[in-house]
Amino acid sequence: MGQHDNADHSAPTSTGMLFRSPEADTAGPTAAQIGLRGALNKFGLKLQPSAVERQAREQAAALNVARAVILHSAFTRPVGVLIANPKGTSGKTPATLGLASAFAAVKGNGICALEVADDAGTLALRAEGTPQLDLGDLVRDIDQIRSSGQLAGYAVQQSSFVDVFGSRPGESRPALTANDVVTVSRVIDEYYRFRFMDSGNVVTTGPFLGAIDVADVLVVPVMMARDSGLKAIEMLDGLIAAGGHAAELARNAVILRMTDGRPENTDDRDDVVRYLEERGGARQFDIPFDAHIAERRDITWAKVSKGTQDAFTFAAAEIVRVVRGEQPSTTPARQEPGETVSAAPLPSDDEDPDAEPVDEAPAPVSASAAVQAPVVPAVEAAPQEGWVRCPECAHETPLATFCAFCRHRLDAPVNLQRFYGRARRASGYDEPAEDLPEQLRSRPSSSSEHSDTGRASA
Repeated sequence: MGQHDNADHSAPTSTGMLFRSPEADTAGPTAAQIGLRGALNKFGLKLQPSAVERQAREQAAALNVARAVILHSAFTRPVGVLIANPKGTSGKTPATLGLASAFAAVKGNGICALEVADDAGTLALRAEGTPQLDLGDLVRDIDQIRSSGQLAGYAVQQSSFVDVFGSRPGESRPALTANDVVTVSRVIDEYYRFRFMDSGNVVTTGPFLGAIDVADVLVVPVMMARDSGLKAIEMLDGLIAAGGHAAELARNAVILRMTDGRPENTDDRDDVVRYLEERGGARQFDIPFDAHIAERRDITWAKVSKGTQDAFTFAAAEIVRVVRGEQPSTTPARQEPGETVSAAPLPSDDEDPDAEPVDEAPAPVSASAAVQAPVVPAVEAAPQEGWVRCPECAHETPLATFCAFCRHRLDAPVNLQRFYGRARRASGYDEPAEDLPEQLRSRPSSSSEHSDTGRASA
């Protein structure tokens, strides 16, 4: 073999090792290091790792890749992330602080959280500390901001190095307008790299529409219940119908499947997951229950469990991928009719049964393959109006894309109204739902009366 043939197989140089990308550095030791196998390997054996250890290594490798994606994210302009779901108690504020903290834990400063709700929200209430000057003061003084030090006076810094711009707890402030949100965002973008916006519960008013205009990524936290899921679906449908930038945000939305410890109906959960996937929601991530967040008090990032921190880190990396225009890292793998699911492999005989379990970071999983929590009771769906008979198995099944029993594809269109206890129209930008406040249902619709001004209505 000549010298030319050996050149392709030469050992890596020190320069190549120095500049190797950390995203590609996922190799690790092949022999077992923990449990009985790890103990025996200390005496010179070369036993392979157990299934538990292999899974832990895969989780750690995936987490390292996610952190590298966040760390090496570099854009030529600030990035705006809107966290939205019209249903209250869907986890918008914890998701805002969690995602911002996950970014700051990797990238350091330059990360902020901004309240964009119509009236005073709870962002500052759930954050550490109390702002001396709040969002209302910032809106009033926005034209006078000339430096980062001056802007910092309106924020409260967190132990995670996130700066929070919110309303002073227990006090009211003037209602925001679309112009307020856009103007404040532009000033903040001069001093911060990432802006996470915590929205309110109404998606037909100016502040939300202004936040849409200054957002690059949409994040939708959803409790796995019919009320939270339906309102999220209505919002996505409205954005898609609006077209343009709003539709792009909806089709590339990052979905956070939240849980606060309350029981979940498995049928409703499956429907919510499927309907979100049908609207392009392939980027779905499970955020596990966290006792510290569930206290509904100040959220301190260091007190959040490692599993929840890792879950927010995976979702934060997906935000970077959306801005880059990359494909989802989570690929739905829905089982087609007739397919069989293979059973999980059993542990080998030589695996240590007494080995301590390893904490597992929740890596991104397929929405349709999400593991159901054991505390969720299985509630059978009672026959109701709107169900159809499956032509394949003859079972009565909810009106959906696939039969709930045999997975046969149904020809009937999906009827979202089955989520409702009584018939109501789904809300959009021009038709607020009947359960919205009176002042929103009676607001004048956009017409040509302002067309001569040359300005778009908020």
